[in-house]
Amino acid sequence: MPPPKVYFGKGTIGEAWDKEKIEKLIATLKELGIREIDATPIYPLGEYRRTEQLIGEFSLENRGFRIDTQAQFSGTPDGSLSHGAVQESLDQSLKNLQAKKVNVFYAHGLDKITPIAEQAAAFDAEYRKGKFSKLGLCNIRPDAIEEWINVAEEKGYVKPSVFSGQYNLLCRTYEQTLVPLLRKHDFTFVALSPLAGGFLAGKVKPSSTPEELKGTSFDPSNGNIHSAQFREWYDRPSMHAAVQKLEAICKEHDIDMAYAAYRWVLHHSVLDGGPVLGRDKGDGVIIGPDSIGQLSMFVEAYGQGPLPDDLVKALDGIWEDVKEDSKSIVT
Repeated sequence: MPPPKVYFGKGTIGEAWDKEKIEKLIATLKELGIREIDATPIYPLGEYRRTEQLIGEFSLENRGFRIDTQAQFSGTPDGSLSHGAVQESLDQSLKNLQAKKVNVFYAHGLDKITPIAEQAAAFDAEYRKGKFSKLGLCNIRPDAIEEWINVAEEKGYVKPSVFSGQYNLLCRTYEQTLVPLLRKHDFTFVALSPLAGGFLAGKVKPSSTPEELKGTSFDPSNGNIHSAQFREWYDRPSMHAAVQKLEAICKEHDIDMAYAAYRWVLHHSVLDGGPVLGRDKGDGVIIGPDSIGQLSMFVEAYGQGPLPDDLVKALDGIWEDVKEDSKSIVT
């Protein structure tokens, strides 16, 4: 299978990025052929919607990039997918992005107080106004996805066609619980957190201090509403043991641990990049480098190609070690 498309998405792009740095980033992305940008209202953490504003200020849509975003929520999606909330969030995003429409507009997490039929109707209403091209679902249970599809088919609403969720070496539950459903309904699968928020780069240890967690999804500062969740998911004895085993195996092969995690998701996972021509279809993976240097590291890992067979087999064994604990990561 061709490797998945690469999306750029980073919640740290805010006031710390000056004009020169952002222009260099844009040039690098274009040079690498990365044209999909994942932007959400909560980016950057602590400066909500500033990432969207910068995308608009630098006219990324007019410079050949396709922008994805999602309905806004803060900590919990409850109430965020009502008709009024969806319309207000999308209108604000379009204003910030200085765009007439976005490529994919996501329902992020299931709104438990708004019936799915009403959620589907809310997104369909905005779709009919021409405000987005594709409907995406993010971090939503398989049974709820099926219900949404059924409602859309029954009512003639726009059907979801993109799913985004956590998928990495330590989080593969979706391979059995969700991917068959996605394939059945011709969804694109866009993987989040290929490095498990920095965990698979060896940046998070049981003894890590707040300072050592800077730059990871585990950093509790700057209004990071995800840090507690990431700690609950990955800060477990079985997960730390898995990373120790991964580190040892990668050392034997003289391969950087983060590079191995990237190469696995690119070349050995269930992600299918689709046809080489007409790349409008095909799965993807979202990367979130903190700097252009880190982006270059990903490109280097991409270019190194598939991993050795014995290493892939060992990585499958690591997954077996954490399979039970990993079930809590997905919704």
